[in-house]
Amino acid sequence: MSEENDNSGQPVKRRGRPRQDIGAAAINEERPFVSSLARGLSILRAFRAEDKVLGTQALAERTGLHKTTVSRLLGTLTKLGYLRYMPEYGKYAVSNEVLTLGYAAIGRFGFGELVRSHMDQLAANGDCVVALSVRDGAEMMFVELVRRPTAVALNLNVGSRIPLAESAPGRAYLFALSGEEREAAFTLLKDVHGKAWEAQKKPALEAALERMAQTGYSESFGEWVPDHNAIGVVLHAPMTGDIYTLSVGGNARNLPEEKLKATHLPMLMRAAQEISALSGVNF
Repeated sequence: MSEENDNSGQPVKRRGRPRQDIGAAAINEERPFVSSLARGLSILRAFRAEDKVLGTQALAERTGLHKTTVSRLLGTLTKLGYLRYMPEYGKYAVSNEVLTLGYAAIGRFGFGELVRSHMDQLAANGDCVVALSVRDGAEMMFVELVRRPTAVALNLNVGSRIPLAESAPGRAYLFALSGEEREAAFTLLKDVHGKAWEAQKKPALEAALERMAQTGYSESFGEWVPDHNAIGVVLHAPMTGDIYTLSVGGNARNLPEEKLKATHLPMLMRAAQEISALSGVNF
């Protein structure tokens, strides 16, 4: 029992456990893992930018959950407004309610607006695509994207996902991780890539990370998509320290490695330094 004073100043006995700070409770590693919540979030994460609608079978395959479990979760997420049932397709679509979660994250402390102005300047420098990305499992996801109308590039949009190991944004993100975090990411990538991990993916990735340690930026020249080149840098959100990556890329014919480094790299590095200075995080 705990004691609190009433209006007369006398102590009042209260039953139950002492109150725990909500923030402390959230990070208490001994608190139980809520599997149902994790499964529900896996349903939302299964939707990709290119998906108009998804059915129970497709979601079961992407999440690894049983169809009966998926059906129950779909019902709950629909009632909460995060999904919409599309009767003409017999499938589900992500609703605008989900956007509130993303905007809450990217809009914290005005970080999105801070980065956006620099992205506009970078995109004005040539036929390229400038992206702000975050990690999503074994992929990177674009949360902001700026491209010139004349840019010849892959059909990528906000919400699109690209591979963690082969892309410039992914390599920059992995570089920013601590040793333990990077090891965990490598374990995940090994499961994703199978035999190709040890034979091809891991050596190429480790070499790319070694180069970034020397240069301060990541690169992917035709390693993800043969005709796509890109470079990237790490950004940290103020206060939280969340890792973002800022990258510039485009068609290899218009943006060969030499041009990308000579024309866009100086601006990208300067943008990272200025953003870091304004957000109070060392670059």
